[in-house]
Amino acid sequence: MTAEFDGIKVKIPKGYHYESETGMYMNGHGVEYQLVRYGWKENTTICLETVYSKHVRTIELEIVHA
Repeated sequence: MTAEFDGIKVKIPKGYHYESETGMYMNGHGVEYQLVRYGWKENTTICLETVYSKHVRTIELEIVHA
């Protein structure tokens, strides 16, 4: 699955789905993730990060080039 964030398309890993009610992504264990952008221009990195969890997890996403 792909998603667009700040005009950049990224691949969402298997096992994560989008919750339209909350605007967040969720894995099979019910942990919520939000898209986060780090860097600027060619140094941009987009990640999924945990939102309400004891353990912070960051997953770097692959940017899809047109």
